Amino acid sequence: MRKGITAIVIIVCIVAGFAAGWLFSAFLPGLTQVSLVDQIKARGYIIVGTSSDWPPFEVFNTTTQELEGFDIDISELVAAELGVTVQWSDMDFDSLIGACTGGTIDMVAAAIMVTPERAEVLAHSVPYIRVNELIIVRGDSILTITKLEDLAALPAKSVGCQSGTTQEDELIDAGVDYASYVSALLMLADLDAGGIDVAFIDEPVLGQYMAYGFKSIFSVPAEPTALWCKWEEPELMAAINKALLEAYKDGTIDALIAKWF
Repeated sequence: MRKGITAIVIIVCIVAGFAAGWLFSAFLPGLTQVSLVDQIKARGYIIVGTSSDWPPFEVFNTTTQELEGFDIDISELVAAELGVTVQWSDMDFDSLIGACTGGTIDMVAAAIMVTPERAEVLAHSVPYIRVNELIIVRGDSILTITKLEDLAALPAKSVGCQSGTTQEDELIDAGVDYASYVSALLMLADLDAGGIDVAFIDEPVLGQYMAYGFKSIFSVPAEPTALWCKWEEPELMAAINKALLEAYKDGTIDALIAKWF
């Protein structure tokens, strides 16, 4: 009986809440919320957050002084769908989700893989690519492993990963004592210098650093990559998904994969 009364009370409160909200907005139309898409179109640009240390997804070209990469081109497709340009906000990878939930940026494009934990905080688009993750070492290393847990036997902090990544989560789950880097560039420079013995990265990134003589010793299947925005902005997510699906349909994504990978 108590459960039934409780349910009725909850329903009455919900109905009353909706009614109050409707009346409030009806008498004060000036307070009607403007969607993020409308704000983006009004200002003429979408603010996209990225982290330019993860080629070929995103990197800062010191010659042109511009960002370039797969995610950069993908984001331009979204901007074109909205009829605006892109204003980039380049920051540390582990700051991106907080920046988006806080409204500093409108969308995140930074090779972010889909995980249940991230999906609790932000909404993700349809996936646009899936890549493996690699354990890499210097070319003269004799280290071999058959599973991530094998890395737990290495000296403390001899395994590196970028903070905020799925690689970091997987090392934690495997019980590995790792060194965390805000920048992948710093991590790979440290690997080259001998500061760490192992780095955990996305597979395409290795191709950008072949001149260092790094090699892969283990591969981990990974979740697909997506674009992200706030759950409260379904209109923006609809535009993002439309841009991606059209790019699949007309072959644009295939062309961009061929261009960058």
